[in-house]
Amino acid sequence: MTPSAKDGRFPTTHWTLIRRLKSDDADVARRALDDLCGQYHYPLYCYIRRRGLAHHDAQDALHDFLSKLLRLGSFAEADQQKGHLRAFLSTALNRFLINWHEGHARQRREVSTDSEQFTAVDEDRYLREKFDARDTPDRVFERKWAQELMRRVFQQLGEDYAERGKSALFKTLKPVILRGGSLRGEDPGALAASLEMQETALRMALSRLLRHYRTALENEVRQTVDGEEEVAGELAYLRQLFSGS
Repeated sequence: MTPSAKDGRFPTTHWTLIRRLKSDDADVARRALDDLCGQYHYPLYCYIRRRGLAHHDAQDALHDFLSKLLRLGSFAEADQQKGHLRAFLSTALNRFLINWHEGHARQRREVSTDSEQFTAVDEDRYLREKFDARDTPDRVFERKWAQELMRRVFQQLGEDYAERGKSALFKTLKPVILRGGSLRGEDPGALAASLEMQETALRMALSRLLRHYRTALENEVRQTVDGEEEVAGELAYLRQLFSGS
């Protein structure tokens, strides 16, 4: 259940997002930028909004920021942040915003992507967020990064199970995964009956889904670190973010 190259992208297990962004191949770097825009647009947007910018200025600042990174080839410096792309981006954005002001927003630089995910940010989504005084730009960015990563993981799993005709199974077991992956406190018999399965078969299906979930999560994390040794640390950090500690 790992990504393949059939969609024109490299498998994440063999070619991380960081290395693709630093590639000398313009097509590889461009596809990587598309992926980065999809994965980090909203967390970065939230960071800028928490810095006090209004919606349209935040969009302009984010556009200029990504344009500058691409134009200057700044992704070559990602190794200096211990391979964490999210750390590199938040640090670079903070530095950028120090010198950015409204006048710069009118000097638009072209960043073309193969999708509309870069150009459209749903302001309503931000306005529905329940922030408090403790939610600094850095804290919000980290939390939204984690939530977007988990969203992509479950989207991939949902698509994989749909292709195998098992959407109902995935939808039934997804809440179990989100609550920790254990059937303790659940009614396994009722869950199995709802799927017209034996309870033993349900438990086996949950075990398989847990394995697929862990693989998908590791592959997603692997895109944004620059070495295999960083994966375990990022997974531990994810658990810390979701535990609220």
